Amino acid sequence: MAGRVENINNDILRQCREQIGLSLPVVAKKVAKIAAIEQGDQKPTFKQIDTLADLYKVPRWVFISDHLPEKYQFDKAIPAFRQLADSNADVFSEHKVRSLTARVSRFRELILELREDMGEPVTAFHPPDLKRNATPDFVAQQVRDWLDLTEESFEFSKWKEMLEEKNIFIFMTSKYMGWSHVDRALFRGLAIYHQKLPIIIINDSDAKKAQSFTLFHELGHLLRKESAIDDWSAYHQRVEKWCDELSGNVLMPAEQILSAVDNIDGLDAVKDIAKCFKVSPYACLVRLRQMMIIDQGAYLGFEAQLKAEYRKLQKKLKESDGGPARNRPQEVLKQYGHIYANALFQAYHNKEIGLHKLCQAFDLKRASYALEMDRQL
Repeated sequence: MAGRVENINNDILRQCREQIGLSLPVVAKKVAKIAAIEQGDQKPTFKQIDTLADLYKVPRWVFISDHLPEKYQFDKAIPAFRQLADSNADVFSEHKVRSLTARVSRFRELILELREDMGEPVTAFHPPDLKRNATPDFVAQQVRDWLDLTEESFEFSKWKEMLEEKNIFIFMTSKYMGWSHVDRALFRGLAIYHQKLPIIIINDSDAKKAQSFTLFHELGHLLRKESAIDDWSAYHQRVEKWCDELSGNVLMPAEQILSAVDNIDGLDAVKDIAKCFKVSPYACLVRLRQMMIIDQGAYLGFEAQLKAEYRKLQKKLKESDGGPARNRPQEVLKQYGHIYANALFQAYHNKEIGLHKLCQAFDLKRASYALEMDRQL
């Protein structure tokens, strides 16, 4: 008979399950006797404990603690995320998001610990002060001043770099199947507010130019010091609209849009304007509607054309033989971002962590990938 684990704290076990968003029937698909284990009627095996630790995103020693350690207490609500209107999130999708945010939060803790150990603690997040009832266009100008912008427009990678320099930990999900892959239909972006090193997660399965819009939408949540929601109430919908308008104003300031607009006589005209501002045609379309440059009828017509083009592109991609070969070092650097990578490699060079630990922290199986990342940094 397999060995059994003594002294399990059943309340902690239940709390870990609930905060990650899993019901007993769902967990029972992995650990059949979970109900009996939680009730104390059966002691778990070591294998079952390992399975539960993996599901709940906590170390297994947490299950024998007197109380749930603060660093392993997750918000009960999923942080505010950019969910598409046609999303049908089920319990598995919700757990996927909770698991992702739990793991990325661990990365944040690691950055803070490493920087503290090296005597270079991360400084507090100091964005523009958000006044009560501040309008999106006013705050957008504050953000542009904060980033020292004039009339430049940048690709997503440059915007991301600018916000990383402001001590925001930006993590990209993977477009490839794995622990960090999340379907675009579930969310585009996600924000977790902290006074020090807040988090933005961007879904890399989304279109490149759409990611810039999402990035500043999520920054809007951080400016409001928001990171979690309980429902899609009327209030929350107003907040989402506010963040959308903020993003549009940052990326496409009104004066610059007006000077770029000539005659919107078709979708190609919208695409030309989008290209000028390095944003997606859809983001540009939303901005044109916000500014009432186009009416609702034109907006819906252009939106229908964009959706048809997107479906056609998705079909073409499914029928293709795949894209270029993966560049794993470059991919990992992009995914984890420079704040995380620099903290780890600095600790590695200071001999505070070894090569094996470094590879584990990046989920890499080949040391050569880590060394190539070091060269790229």
